[in-house]
Amino acid sequence: MKPLSASALKQMVAELTPAMPTPKGIAGSFGPSSTGRPSPLAAAIQKGIDSELPKLEEALAFVSPDALRGSGSIFNPDGTPSNEYWLGVIFAVRREFGPAGEDVVRNWSKQSPRYLDGSGFDKAWAGYDPSHPKPVTIGSVYKLAQYFGWQQANTPSLAPATSPPSSPNNNRFNLLDRNAIMAQPPLRWRIKYLLPETGIAALYGPSGSGKSYLGIDAGISIALGNTWFGNRVFACAVTYVILESEASLRNRVEAYEVHNKVNIPANFKAIAQPFELADHQQVEDLGSILPKGGVVIIDTLNRAAPGLDENSSQDMGRILAGMKRLQEITGGLVLIVHHTGKDTSKGLRGHSSLFAALDGAIEVERNAMGRTWSAAKVKDGEDGKRVAFQLNVIDLGKDADGDPITSCAVGPDTAAIFRQPPPTGKNQKSALAAVRSALSTSSTLGMAGAGSQVQCLMFEDAVDAAAVAMVGIAVKRRKPRAREAVQGLVESAHLRRGLDNDGEEWLWL
Repeated sequence: MKPLSASALKQMVAELTPAMPTPKGIAGSFGPSSTGRPSPLAAAIQKGIDSELPKLEEALAFVSPDALRGSGSIFNPDGTPSNEYWLGVIFAVRREFGPAGEDVVRNWSKQSPRYLDGSGFDKAWAGYDPSHPKPVTIGSVYKLAQYFGWQQANTPSLAPATSPPSSPNNNRFNLLDRNAIMAQPPLRWRIKYLLPETGIAALYGPSGSGKSYLGIDAGISIALGNTWFGNRVFACAVTYVILESEASLRNRVEAYEVHNKVNIPANFKAIAQPFELADHQQVEDLGSILPKGGVVIIDTLNRAAPGLDENSSQDMGRILAGMKRLQEITGGLVLIVHHTGKDTSKGLRGHSSLFAALDGAIEVERNAMGRTWSAAKVKDGEDGKRVAFQLNVIDLGKDADGDPITSCAVGPDTAAIFRQPPPTGKNQKSALAAVRSALSTSSTLGMAGAGSQVQCLMFEDAVDAAAVAMVGIAVKRRKPRAREAVQGLVESAHLRRGLDNDGEEWLWL
């Protein structure tokens, strides 16, 4: 005989005991007896419900809580598991077990960093509608667990128990076999091999590198569904929160339209009002108007965190909490535009926890060779890809005074293939910058075969200049490392070298 479910038992009780107060399996315990204590039938049924909880815990151990919130379903129309099942699991447990199942499903939810603070869970639990015409059932939860490798064992019936239930399995960890591993949903992309469909990411670079122009270009490309520098794009709604140079938004959008001969689509929107990531209410308010599953671009992180210390782990924790909450509300991608520090080789400005938390990162650089962006961090992919781009000046007409109005639009830098690529080593990058700076102030021209107006520097002077730039290296090791770096720059043709009549070695660009 098939065991009765908790909901079936509650219906049976309602039919057999019409005079008894309405069963509350979802809202509370069954009605008391005339003595004020639970009736024997209610107590027996509650005991049966309690005996089912170990089965629920065992099943949930196979289901990752780190899923998107969703709208309350667990399976797609084609019968495959949705990757947005979190809310559906909570609704199913509440429908079946009521308060008795709350702690079980809450503890399951808290295992995910998305829902660690519990506020999202409380809202979801309270939002259950028992009158929904097509409720999600506990059977869907068990089916999902089976999809991920759970094998249902013989569990106690929900009928009144005569012996204690078996001990629950309270281990929070579960072992995935090959079938369960291969059943995991694949990573879905927003810009293929660069930015994921969901998560948090950053586009960062020094001032003047063109990162904001690149951010708008990427955002409009996503809204249109156009390829971005050859990478396939999966279209969605995009919201651009511009917190710097707000007055330039119109010109930048118009420049994109003129350069690409297309109008921006209706699913690209912008917000030009102040916004703070560390303000919980502002995050909730912004999240409530953002399209679900879309991309929100925040330009820049600094302006979205006024008064906070980016280098403080505590303040950066508040910033990250705001980003993660915004991502949780939208179920999409949060992309921040951010600055590098004074030492651009160290990447993102601020506490290291920021880069560690990212699901994707694009670094923008500008040097004498031009502008490039590179894949600094790719979730489940290969980073390091570097692409040259340029800012094309676009004429937008004249203002009221008759002066020209211009802005810039991003495009590929096809001439970059003929230029010497920049050095890749950290020491060589620092050394080249230091030598260039020293050459720019040198009054010695045309030595050892250089052009008559070409500034030159003695090799040893170049080593000394490079040694000063070797920060983070022990003082006694700086000069040897600097010498190695300068020699490497000569061998890679980033610096030219020649000997004068006295045998002195000179360098120039």
